[in-house]
Amino acid sequence: MKTRATTEIERAFDLCKPSLLLVFVISFFVNLLALTVPLYLLQIYDHVLASRSLDTLTMLTMIVILALAVNAVLDALRRSMLNRIGSWLDDRLQAPVLVAAVQSALRTDSAAAAQAWRDIGSLRSFFAGTACAALFDLPWTPIFILAMILVHPLLGMIGLGASIVLIVLALLNEVVTRKLFARSSAAWVESQHRFGSLLRNVEVISAMGMLPGVARLLHDDQTRAKEAQLAAAGRGTVIQAIARFVRLLAQVTVMAFAAWLVILHDISPGAIFAASILLGRSLGPVEGAINTWKAVTSARLSYDRLRKILAMAPKHRKTMQLPRPNGQLSIERLTFMPAGAEAPALRRLSFAINPGEVLGVVGASGAGKSTLGRLIAGTIAPTAGHVRLDGADVGIWLASGGHRHFGYLPQDIELIGGSVRENISRLQEAHADDVIAAASMVGMHDMIMRLPRAYETDIGDGGVRLSGGMRQRLGLARAFFGYPRLIVLDEPNASLDAEGEEALRQSIQEMRGRGSTVIVIAQRLGILNMADKVLVLDNGTINAFGDRREIAEKIRNGRTSIPVRRPRITAATRNVRRLSSKTAESQGTAAIATKETSGGNAP
Repeated sequence: MKTRATTEIERAFDLCKPSLLLVFVISFFVNLLALTVPLYLLQIYDHVLASRSLDTLTMLTMIVILALAVNAVLDALRRSMLNRIGSWLDDRLQAPVLVAAVQSALRTDSAAAAQAWRDIGSLRSFFAGTACAALFDLPWTPIFILAMILVHPLLGMIGLGASIVLIVLALLNEVVTRKLFARSSAAWVESQHRFGSLLRNVEVISAMGMLPGVARLLHDDQTRAKEAQLAAAGRGTVIQAIARFVRLLAQVTVMAFAAWLVILHDISPGAIFAASILLGRSLGPVEGAINTWKAVTSARLSYDRLRKILAMAPKHRKTMQLPRPNGQLSIERLTFMPAGAEAPALRRLSFAINPGEVLGVVGASGAGKSTLGRLIAGTIAPTAGHVRLDGADVGIWLASGGHRHFGYLPQDIELIGGSVRENISRLQEAHADDVIAAASMVGMHDMIMRLPRAYETDIGDGGVRLSGGMRQRLGLARAFFGYPRLIVLDEPNASLDAEGEEALRQSIQEMRGRGSTVIVIAQRLGILNMADKVLVLDNGTINAFGDRREIAEKIRNGRTSIPVRRPRITAATRNVRRLSSKTAESQGTAAIATKETSGGNAP
């Protein structure tokens, strides 16, 4: 019973089967035409030299040249097809592997995510290399053994025996090196991941003299990888040496017995050379497979890793494109258990936000604020419960291409190497007015115009060429681009000065005026003065939730506390507080700010 392909890589290889079958058939003719030279030698010795006929020699030579030309064309066609198969697989797997790698990275398995992209290249290189072609030659070894038997059964038996010995050596090579190559490959993957991680922290490493420690860590990783690789290479080298000895011994044995048979007049002198060539063609693919077994093993490991990461990726079915949402957000019994954790990060959260409202989320470090933000933004899936936008699960919106309705600013901002325009527009072909509007909303347009190439300025990997404040504003502009309906901002004022915080407040007010639902996650309460509702998280559960004035009243009466970081007092904060004290509605906000400034209930 045929097993149904369950991952994209299995489906891709299923689609490649007709092409691979054609390569297999072409390989048959390539190997069949390889008999041309041995047959030519036999005819030369048996007929041409005996008859001294130039016409026969000319005709035989022309036939051989034609056969060799066809052989060369077929071999080139075969290699070209293998190259195209590798390239097609690369194109076919890029999109699903990218999605699976992103999902894997979101599950904190960033090493597997980074390796997946390299594994695609490894498969492509395997099909383009000599190891793959050698595998297609391997099944046709019996053709040359049969030809040797036709020359003389004794010579055929020698060739068959040598082939069996080499096949046993090839299987032994697989058994003794498979686990070592797998261990070495895993160690190299981990080493490359650590090196990439260290490169992202070069400033800390350089400033605090951590380079010797970094060198020690990398050396330990490399040592583990090299130990397994050297052990595998050592065993493989011994087997390769034995295989080479067996082939040369078989070559000498065949020539010796062929000469003996010539002396006995059982075969013609030309059979000596013909048998030697046939033996080389029969043993060559087997020995080649042994010599290139590392490439075969590497390709198999790449295939296994890709199949694993694709199998773990969530299956998203295409759905009809949904209309622009109103922004009604509802959280229903939301629970999230991180991989490997003993306790959930969030436990049975339930609340709702109306369109056009601003929700402030506060709590101590580790309370689950950022996790809640990631769940609302749809970057991770809940263990239980639902995040619904206009009644539909967030996953349904994202599966239907609704990403444009979401805006998200993570804590680390996560800018992408490229231009300012590309980062604001989310790597889309966007109209210049839309990009400028998003930048202007966060007060960044004038800053961008002072850059060397304005909106086309390359910001470097992660925005390293920008200041911290500009990176923060650029992340905000990206979140506000296109006026999304649901916006999640995690510590949006982390690197902003007073002017930046004021621009942030104005942009949030504008998005609220456009009917967008805004979630602001913060540890400093000053930014929450504009919130309509406040959610207080404590150890993954809801400590308090309600209208801002209601939460302020609870704080004033000591019925709840908000264990957050002491705020940075800025001129903008003072102005907001002075304005807040003039209205009855803002009395609760002033109470929050006063309590926060005094440090009451703060850990």
